[in-house]
Amino acid sequence: MIQNKKHIIFDWNGTLVDDAFVFVDILNILLAQNGLDAINKKTYRDLFCFPIKNFYKKIGLDVSEKAFLNLKNTFVREYNKRRYTPKLFSNTKKTLKRLTANNINLYLLSASHQNTLDDLVKYYCINNFFNKISGVDNYIADGKIINGHRMLENIGCMHEDVVLIGDTDHDLEVANSLKIDCILLSAGHQSKKRLQSLSSNVIHALEDLFKI
Repeated sequence: MIQNKKHIIFDWNGTLVDDAFVFVDILNILLAQNGLDAINKKTYRDLFCFPIKNFYKKIGLDVSEKAFLNLKNTFVREYNKRRYTPKLFSNTKKTLKRLTANNINLYLLSASHQNTLDDLVKYYCINNFFNKISGVDNYIADGKIINGHRMLENIGCMHEDVVLIGDTDHDLEVANSLKIDCILLSAGHQSKKRLQSLSSNVIHALEDLFKI
């Protein structure tokens, strides 16, 4: 699929950086504070979804206005303590280098806050691979579809020339809204079984992009 593409839009969390375990750790802090049982990574990957409020409700957290605000603030505080803990997937830099060497334009589209995203992409020394790095202006992962449309408009190309690579059903939702192809990575925030129920374009690792 990627051989015929001129532009690739990457998701960030769970696609280029292996950070699902950090989210599980923080969620277990939130659950403990609310007298709820901890979850493991498998359960997290089976249940995680967007919007975030729906996911919190699914695991038993109170999502009334004040409670949700407290959850958000605690999550952001705990995440900032751990933001540099994850590593890139072992093949991330190699894959980005190979794609750019083949004259494919790369972009980053994330539901992470723009300031956090900019900081982390620079920290991992991969910012120079991307023509555009687009995050959201909030801490509840809202706005990815809107930003995706803006990005596609700025790229100014035929839809068939673009593919989005992500790790969740929301990435597929974004791609469908943009009317572009989508490849889903099963090593991130949602399980392989969930992703394969939605799409036949599911890979386990980034290097598998070159096998499709």
